[in-house]
Amino acid sequence: MIIILILALRTGRIKLASIILSVFYTSVGVIMVHLQPNTLIYWVYPISIANFFILPARYAGIINLAALAALTPLTNHFKDSLEFFELMVTLLLVNIFAWVFSWRAEDQRQQLQQQATIDPLTGIGNRRKLSQYLETKTIDQTAVFSGSVVLVDLDNFKEINDTYGHNQGDVVLQKVANIIHGRLRANNDEVYRYGGEEFLLLLHKTDMAGAIRVAESLRLEIEKFFTEQTPSLTASFGCAEHQPKETWNHWIKRADQALYQAKDSGRNCVRPLPTELDTIE
Repeated sequence: MIIILILALRTGRIKLASIILSVFYTSVGVIMVHLQPNTLIYWVYPISIANFFILPARYAGIINLAALAALTPLTNHFKDSLEFFELMVTLLLVNIFAWVFSWRAEDQRQQLQQQATIDPLTGIGNRRKLSQYLETKTIDQTAVFSGSVVLVDLDNFKEINDTYGHNQGDVVLQKVANIIHGRLRANNDEVYRYGGEEFLLLLHKTDMAGAIRVAESLRLEIEKFFTEQTPSLTASFGCAEHQPKETWNHWIKRADQALYQAKDSGRNCVRPLPTELDTIE
């Protein structure tokens, strides 16, 4: 068990290690009960409950049902068959109540996870969700990744809030989020609300030229949509393609630098870094 825990901490594969650990101690517990059923049968209770604490309910339920099935041949070891029947019924009830508790706890965890990672205003992922996604790719923030990132900043957004009020500003953010989300490839690209009026697009398997095309298309669509609206609005874009062995922080920082270039160039434009632009040309 100690070896399994050490391997889990070193590799980060907690879920797989938890399954192996659960199968291991449950199997050992069942074997020990078969060797000495009269005194060790009660160890199955804490084992069953422990499985629901370290595993999702469906995995724990499968393992515990298999353990209960493995205990059924022990009927002959008990002088009173009714005693064994009561043990099995109480074990089954313990599993049912533990499953209900685990299911409700998992449901509440998912609700809290959604509240913590989904921006309530726009309905897209927030910065925390982006960080969690990047952390799942690799522990040390380096990985082989083919794609580009685009940072979007709404121009003069503070003036919209000051002139029309924060409610109108919220409406603008929702409309921009819908425009961006409608342009992304399903199950391939992602958008996150990166800051107050900033959005981050993660474009998988997209080089710099492709990222610039997406950004320019969005720039034109946002400008056209809000030209006919009150208030009017434009957006600036910074693009960066992921380089081999580049850390995520450095990658996003390069996109941020490109965004500053777009701001310094008069806003309402798309800018990669000069070195990346030379590579494209």
